[in-house]
Amino acid sequence: MKVVAVTHVEDCFDGSLIKEVLLSDSIRKEFIFILGKNGDVQYFSNFARPFFKIRVKKLFDIKGIEGNKTMRVHIKNPEKYSIEDFIHNVNGSKHH
Repeated sequence: MKVVAVTHVEDCFDGSLIKEVLLSDSIRKEFIFILGKNGDVQYFSNFARPFFKIRVKKLFDIKGIEGNKTMRVHIKNPEKYSIEDFIHNVNGSKHH
C-alpha cells in the first residue's frame, strides 16, 4: 500500500491538521488492523460499508471505510509526524 496523494482538509484551532490520504489500493480489513497495531481500533463490520476509527494517543486519529481508497487523518502533532512516514513504516513490516 502506498500513499498516492495527501490533500489538506482543515487547520484546527489546537494546531493539529486534518488530511485526506489517497492510497494506491482499496483499504482491506487486514490493513486497518495493521495501521492500528500501536493504538486503539474500532471496527464496525455491521455497517453497510464497514467503518473504522484508529486512535494512536498524541499522534493521530484515522477514520475511513473499508473498500475505499481514501481515509481522513487528524494529525495531532504535525511538526513531529507525517502520515507518509507512518504508511511507509507499516509497509516496511512487509504487510500490504
